[in-house]
Amino acid sequence: MEAATIATDTSERRQDARFLVDDNFEIKILFTSDNPRVLGKTFACSAVDVSKSGLQINSEHPLAIKSVLDLSITVKDSNRNYLVTGDVKWCKPTTGFAHAIGIQLKTRSGTTTDLDDWKTLIKHIK
Repeated sequence: MEAATIATDTSERRQDARFLVDDNFEIKILFTSDNPRVLGKTFACSAVDVSKSGLQINSEHPLAIKSVLDLSITVKDSNRNYLVTGDVKWCKPTTGFAHAIGIQLKTRSGTTTDLDDWKTLIKHIK
């Protein structure tokens, strides 16, 4: 994964540097607190920006705001899966059938994740 630019907008409440990327991901929903219809679904999406604590994706599939998700994210460039937990912070329709979705990554009691590996991946983005 390569970063195009580092966003440094101080008006936002982000705690970590955000890297603008144009990368294809495959996301599988392993757990959802709000929408059982998407449980177990795998869908392709494109990453818009990533950070150690979150990501923004574009997807044809909307996700419920405030839902808790366990995700398997496959980063196409590395061919590696990252198991992460996150909260859907926002979901906005964009052009066509797409949705821009903001997911804040976190730890969840009793759930093993690859969040440390995700942070290492982001740390090495060039």
